[in-house]
Amino acid sequence: MATNNRIKVSDLDFDQIRENLKTYLSGQDTFTDYNFEGSALSTLVDLLAYNTHYNALYTNLAVNEMFLDSASKRSSVVSIANNFGYTPAGAIASKASVNIVVSNPTATAQTLTFPKWSSFATTIDSTPYVFYTIEDYTAQLVNGTYTFKDVILYEGTPRTLTFVCTEANQKFTLPYSNIDLSTMYVMVQPTGENPDFVRYRRSTEVLSLKSDTAVYFIKELEDETYELSFGSNNLGKSIATGNVITVTGLLTNRANGDGATAFSYTGTGVAGAVQISATTASQGGSNKEAIDQIKYNVTQAFFDQNRAVTPSDYMSMIKRSYPGLDAVNVWGGEDNEPPVYGKVYICVKPTDRLYLTNSEESYIAEKIIKPKSIVSITPEFIRPSYVDLEITTTGYYDKTKTTRSAADLQSAITIGIERYRDTNLNSFDGVFRMSKFQTMIDNIDPSITSNITTFKCFVEMTPKYGVHGQYRLNLANPIYNEGVPEEALLTTGFYIDGTTNVYYMDDDGEGNVRLFRKVQGTGEKYIVNPKIGTIEYNKGIVNISNLRITSLDEPNFYFILKTSSFDVVSVRNQIVNIPSTRINVNLVEDTIAAGTRLGGTNYTFTSSRN
Repeated sequence: MATNNRIKVSDLDFDQIRENLKTYLSGQDTFTDYNFEGSALSTLVDLLAYNTHYNALYTNLAVNEMFLDSASKRSSVVSIANNFGYTPAGAIASKASVNIVVSNPTATAQTLTFPKWSSFATTIDSTPYVFYTIEDYTAQLVNGTYTFKDVILYEGTPRTLTFVCTEANQKFTLPYSNIDLSTMYVMVQPTGENPDFVRYRRSTEVLSLKSDTAVYFIKELEDETYELSFGSNNLGKSIATGNVITVTGLLTNRANGDGATAFSYTGTGVAGAVQISATTASQGGSNKEAIDQIKYNVTQAFFDQNRAVTPSDYMSMIKRSYPGLDAVNVWGGEDNEPPVYGKVYICVKPTDRLYLTNSEESYIAEKIIKPKSIVSITPEFIRPSYVDLEITTTGYYDKTKTTRSAADLQSAITIGIERYRDTNLNSFDGVFRMSKFQTMIDNIDPSITSNITTFKCFVEMTPKYGVHGQYRLNLANPIYNEGVPEEALLTTGFYIDGTTNVYYMDDDGEGNVRLFRKVQGTGEKYIVNPKIGTIEYNKGIVNISNLRITSLDEPNFYFILKTSSFDVVSVRNQIVNIPSTRINVNLVEDTIAAGTRLGGTNYTFTSSRN
C-alpha cells in the first residue's frame, strides 16, 4: 500500500525538489524496490526537478516584474509607471543660450525673424555638432542692426515623420529612442491636399482637457521607442480617417553636446553679418531617466497628484520634469528669514555648475510650476549660497605601523576628505559633523593615531562697486563670540574711495563690525569706522551699511567666519562645501605611540583653536 508522502511545494531549490520527488515515488507501491540513484529513473527524476525548478524561477521573476519595488527590467518599470499616468523623461538635448547681432542686413525691414530650425554649427573636442532653434525669434531694427537676446539653441538632428490615419483611435510609433520630446512639433491637417495645419501639444495631465482640446499623448514602448496617440473626443480631440500627422523633433547626442561656447550661423533664412556670443555654454544634455529615478519619481508623482501645494510637491515636480539637477530645496514664505507671506521660495543647484541661468529659471517657473500651482502663491527663485569650509587637518601617525610614506598618507587623507564632501555635503540638507569627520580621518590608515582639525567658513559676497551699498549675510549658524576681536569675523581686502590703502572688516566682540586698515611698517590695525555694521552672534547674521567699494585686493570678496559649533548645518538656500583648494593636510610623527625613549617630552602640539 502506498504511503501518504506528499511533495513539499515550498521547497524550490533543485536538490530539495529532487529529494521530494524521490521520497514521493519511493512511497508508491510501484516504485518501492527501485534504486533511484542507479536506475534510468534517476534521469527522469532529474528532468522533473529541473522543469519544476525552472518554472518556479520563471514565476518568481515574472511576479517580481509586476511590482514597482522589485521590478528590474526597464520595460517593466515603464509599464507600471504608465499605469500611474507617468511617462519617464526621455533623452534631453544639450542647450545653449546666445545673443545674436545681425548687422549690415541686405534688407531693412522693421523686424527680422530667425525662424525655427535655424542651424548653428560648433565643435566640441574636435567633433562637429549642430544646434537648432525650435521656435521663431523676432527682433526690431535699431541703428541698422537686429539684436536677439537669450536665444536658446538645442543640439541634435531634425527628423520629420509623416503618418496618415487609416482607422479610429490609431496609434503611431516613433522609431527613435533618442528624440528630445520637448522639441517635438505635432501638426495635423485634414487631408494631404488641405494646408490648414492644427498644432497639437503634449498633454501631461487630463483634468483640464475638453473634448476639443488639441493634445497628443506619449508612451514609452518596450524597445525604448515611443508611441503617439490622440484623444477620443472625450478627453482631447480625436483624429479622423484621412488626417495627415506630421511629427518633427530633434534626435540628440545627449550630454555629448555639452560644453560648446562658439557658434556660427549655417542657415539660409537670415542675410547679413551674424555675430553670436554665448551667454552660457551648452549644458543640460542627459540620458533617459534611469530605472531608480523612475521608481522614485513615480512615487512622488502619485503623492503630489499633479499639483503643487506643499514644498515637497514643488520639489518632486521640478526634479522629475527638469533632469540634470543635483539638488532642489523649496520652502514657504512663512519659513523665510524674514517671513514673506504669499510666496514660495525655490533654490536649485544644477549638476555641472553653480547656478541656473535666468532662462532656465523662467522655463521652470512658467512651464513646470505655473500650470499646477495655487494662483495666490508666487514662486520666487533664490540662488544657492555656498558656505565653503577651509579645512586644516594635522594628522598624527605611528610610522612603525605602516609602509606608506608621509606623502602617501597625506594624499589618502585628502582623498578621504573629498569623499566625505561628496557623500555628506554639496546638498541643501548637508551637515558637516566634526566628530564623524575626525573619525573618518582616523580610520583612513591603522597608523593614524589622532588628528587635530579646525575650519573656517568662507562666504563669498558680490561687491557693489561705486555705490554706498548695504550687505547682509545670514550664516544661519551661531557665530563664535567670546568678546575677543577677530575671533568671529574677518573679510578679505578691498579699496574704498579716495585712498590707496587696503581695507578690511572685523568684529569687536560686542556685536559691532569695524572697518580698519593696517599701518604700514607695523601691520597694526587702525580703526577707521568702529561701527560700519552689526553682527548678531546667536542668529549668525551680519549687516553692513553704507560701504562704498571701488575695487578688490583679491579676486573675490569673502566674509571669513568662525562658528560657535563644530557642526555646520545647511539652511534654506545654503550648501556647505569643502573646495579641494581649501583642504590643508599636515602630518606629524606621533612619538608617544612610536614608543620613543623621550616619550611625551618631545611631543608636537597642535592648537585646536582657529
